[in-house]
Amino acid sequence: MLLENKYYKITDICNKELNAVFRIVFLSDCDVYRGHFPDNPVCPGVCNIQTIKECAMLLTGEKLLISTIKQCRLTAVASPVVCPEVNVTIGISLTDNGFTITATMADTEKTYMEYKGDMIIDRTLQ
Repeated sequence: MLLENKYYKITDICNKELNAVFRIVFLSDCDVYRGHFPDNPVCPGVCNIQTIKECAMLLTGEKLLISTIKQCRLTAVASPVVCPEVNVTIGISLTDNGFTITATMADTEKTYMEYKGDMIIDRTLQ
């Protein structure tokens, strides 16, 4: 399931080749936050990983699958209340099997997540 325009919305993209900064807004009325947690919503790490994957897909123009997560550090609690807007910075390197993705999710004061992993092109529907 894609999360764009449900969990988050992209408001700006600044890209240069295979590197980009996506400005996103967390959509606080999303069902995810009602379940995680209703009175104190926080951004689930798995949803933030999916957000990074979707940004990488926009940057590469390919449908991607995560093949390996080498590093995923949740360094602070992200929340649509605490940090309603963040920058998702993506760096992509080509590999023999797809792409190595490095990413951070941060605002001007904190880094909420650091990610590094490999993604491959999803060829199941081609």
